[in-house]
Amino acid sequence: MEFTPTETLLPAGPSSAPTAMPSQGASSSSTSWWARLRASLTMLSPSAQAVLECDSIRIADAVAPRLNGDIDVAQWSASRVRTGIVVGSVQSGKTANMLAVAAHVLDRGVGVLVVLAGTRVALWLQTYERLLQQLDGSSTSNSWARNKERVLIPDPNDILGEEGRADPRRYLNSQLWDFKKAVIAKRPGIIVVFKDDSHLLELGRFLRSALAPGVLEERGAPLEVVVLDDEADDGSVLDSEQGDKQTPRIIRHIWSDPQTPDETWHPSLFATYVAYTATPQANFLQAQHNPLAPRDFRASLRVPADYGQLSPRTTSYNEPEGVRRYYTGGRVYYELLSTEPGSLIKGLPYPARLEGEEDGQYQTRFRAHQWAVLGESLRSYFVGGAIRLLLSGRSLMAAQRSGPLDAAALEALLPSPHCMLIHPSALKDLHFRMAEDVGRWCVSIPGQEDQVPTVLEAVGTVHLDPAGLSRRLSLEEDQWKLWHRQYIESTFAARLLPRGGYASLGKLAWSDIRAVLESEVFPGSRLRILNSDPRADDRPLFDRRPVVGSKSVFLPPPELFSIFIAGNVLSRGLTIEGLCTSLFLRSANEPAADTQMQMQRWFGYRGDYLPFCRLFAYQDQLDLFRAYHLNDEAQKGEILAEMDSGEASPQGPLILQGENFVATSKVDTRRVPLHPGPSPSVKLVELADTTLAQSNRDILSTFLDSHACDELEAEGTIRGLMSREPIDILEVATILEAFRYSKHRPAPDEDLYARWRSIQLAYGLASPVLKLPQPPYASSGVDPSGCPYSIAAYLRLWNALLQKRDVRGLYPTDRPRMSWHHINLADYQATRPTFYVGVRFGSEGLSLDPRLRQHGIRVMQRHMHPKRDFLLNTLWGTRGEGGNYYGDQLLDYHLHASTPVPRLHDGVRWRTRGHPGLLLFHLVREALGTPEALTVGLGIPHGGPDHVAALRGTKG
Repeated sequence: MEFTPTETLLPAGPSSAPTAMPSQGASSSSTSWWARLRASLTMLSPSAQAVLECDSIRIADAVAPRLNGDIDVAQWSASRVRTGIVVGSVQSGKTANMLAVAAHVLDRGVGVLVVLAGTRVALWLQTYERLLQQLDGSSTSNSWARNKERVLIPDPNDILGEEGRADPRRYLNSQLWDFKKAVIAKRPGIIVVFKDDSHLLELGRFLRSALAPGVLEERGAPLEVVVLDDEADDGSVLDSEQGDKQTPRIIRHIWSDPQTPDETWHPSLFATYVAYTATPQANFLQAQHNPLAPRDFRASLRVPADYGQLSPRTTSYNEPEGVRRYYTGGRVYYELLSTEPGSLIKGLPYPARLEGEEDGQYQTRFRAHQWAVLGESLRSYFVGGAIRLLLSGRSLMAAQRSGPLDAAALEALLPSPHCMLIHPSALKDLHFRMAEDVGRWCVSIPGQEDQVPTVLEAVGTVHLDPAGLSRRLSLEEDQWKLWHRQYIESTFAARLLPRGGYASLGKLAWSDIRAVLESEVFPGSRLRILNSDPRADDRPLFDRRPVVGSKSVFLPPPELFSIFIAGNVLSRGLTIEGLCTSLFLRSANEPAADTQMQMQRWFGYRGDYLPFCRLFAYQDQLDLFRAYHLNDEAQKGEILAEMDSGEASPQGPLILQGENFVATSKVDTRRVPLHPGPSPSVKLVELADTTLAQSNRDILSTFLDSHACDELEAEGTIRGLMSREPIDILEVATILEAFRYSKHRPAPDEDLYARWRSIQLAYGLASPVLKLPQPPYASSGVDPSGCPYSIAAYLRLWNALLQKRDVRGLYPTDRPRMSWHHINLADYQATRPTFYVGVRFGSEGLSLDPRLRQHGIRVMQRHMHPKRDFLLNTLWGTRGEGGNYYGDQLLDYHLHASTPVPRLHDGVRWRTRGHPGLLLFHLVREALGTPEALTVGLGIPHGGPDHVAALRGTKG
């Protein structure tokens, strides 16, 4: 398929128009901002450029809405502030989209563009230089030439030295007068600021002066301020209104006055804040009083892969140029190349303590296991590096020993970076201990690693020992040679992917690989520790180094073949070029998906060396990574469906977590499973409104009038009625949806009910699964397992998903570790549940309702909740203690005799997948003379869909 960035690539709808003609205040340059940026995107494939243009235009429509070329003020509330979010993937190109959106909004006449460029100085300067080169089309040496067309803050001269970077007043106030003139003249002002509270405070003061009422009135036209936050999950989240975090409030003062914080400080000033993040869980779940919470729009970016299309949007798009252009993310690691032979992931069994094992024995065995894991990952790294060098025909040692060279000569000499990442813990002390272990492994005889004295130098560094590595290679050569075979297998697997033209490794001789290991890789590799102090600038250096005093002569970059040991710094935008081998040993009592997703630095565009990528982690951690990936796909799928349909849940997209991990630790959440449980009971009863009470009783009467039922006897007692045949799952849902209550009429935007709309969008369901009574609304606050409408929605969803295969973020209740899209759908279709319908008799005599009395329905006694007069204390009765009666929840088993029978008292409560379900009516009253009310309990078989949602509230 040919991709061209034309209007035909855009989804239908009024917000999908191509880039609008510049309105007043647009750049006076003959070259538009977008044209200038697009000319710099030569590294992108045609399809990637088309997607970038399509998505950035759509986002720009939300950021800077236009009506007939002018600001569409109707799209702003009375506060004149809009907030939104753009969700990407880890190391997938979010900054490229951010710059594209910046180009489009500048072309539309946005007056002030503010880029919050990260919480580390290195990230700030990196984003600043990229904005200069790609968006502005200039550099630190010639940016002055464009000063007549825009004002850029900081000026390069103001931040070249450390003194200028540290003092925001210096780089801001030096351009105050020029900025004011630009605003009046309708020339854009661009500010790239370090996301530090002191810098942000000064920026707020600067803008309140530069955009004072007199300046705005002299401008004579509305002014838009657009704030693009490049790391919105780091410092921009506010959980509690009483919390002491100030950064979100300080960011708000970019457009508002401290005296009137909820609106812009002038009627002609309009502001839009856009959060860019790969981990939006906390952004969506945070308290709504956060001024940065995404309220007005949200978007999700796509990545290149082996499937998908531009419209309707999917989480990935088909990249015609093949696997070398694919994003190497969760789909590649945890799906495409996750099985042997050729798997990119190596699941490690955790050495659990054995029964009866003493402390000393366990510590010795655990330590031996640690050495084995470390050794296997290091052999993977070293052998992979040797093979890559052989294939490149270049010399690592020649590059490292080269003197100053011009750019072309140095580029012709340098091999591609080849790196390893070890993540042992969040604790910095353990980083140094791991570095010492790496050093000991390199010099030790196999099996005697703990006998090596310390190799950690006083300055906290460890040097790898080439001679020790050569000796180790000789002593365990067979284990090293296995990695040659491993890479042959993974190369073969990758060659099967579209355009996977990787060089065959079968003809490489092990003797040649060994020679390169000893002469190049061992002496040329280095070990570095990147500590997790947020103030540190200790980052990998992959760029060539200019020789002091020269602009055309360079030295090779320090990082060519490097092993990095790091911790929390991994979650702050760290990029490791050429990362092939990753060893992830971090553990947590309650893992947080957003934090651990950011630490997957092995993600990125790694197609050129994909066969050499390996991730080593304990199996339970790999299970977590897979779950994070599938939940992330589901969340993005919902946002993309919103973008196409124009419909969105007011509560935001559904955020998923798991039984053994939380979505985020930054805000308090509560766990809500999708399924209502194996035997949900509706304790809601209608007593106050006699009309509604009669309507509910008529549900049972109507069923009995149209379905054949018989008395069911068990243990010599008539227990009730039971239908002769089961009914369809959708008929059960319809029965449940017919109940009506005066104190339970939930609104569709309540979080427990809005999630069903999210699910419908995420999985592309044509019909709604949740069917609620019409308003007026009255919320009772019952749990989903006690709400007939929620239970019915679950049954409708179950039925719908039996027709859909590619469903992410869900798993069947009987196989919680298997994603729904991996199940044998035909097997689950064959066990699609049907339900027997029964009535449980009580000892309170025949019903007073004439229709029910005609069918011999006997009333049960149930007590009401002491504080809630519309709820029963309990519903289910006899639990089958003693004798052969199975219990009320299993009443139907006495009829259909399916085996095995669940045992309520042994903790086995779920019905086996394939068994019938049960819908059991209960006609209840509290005492003689009180009203009769109808309600139901259900027995649900295994095999339905499930997930765990994270909703705002208390953890649980």
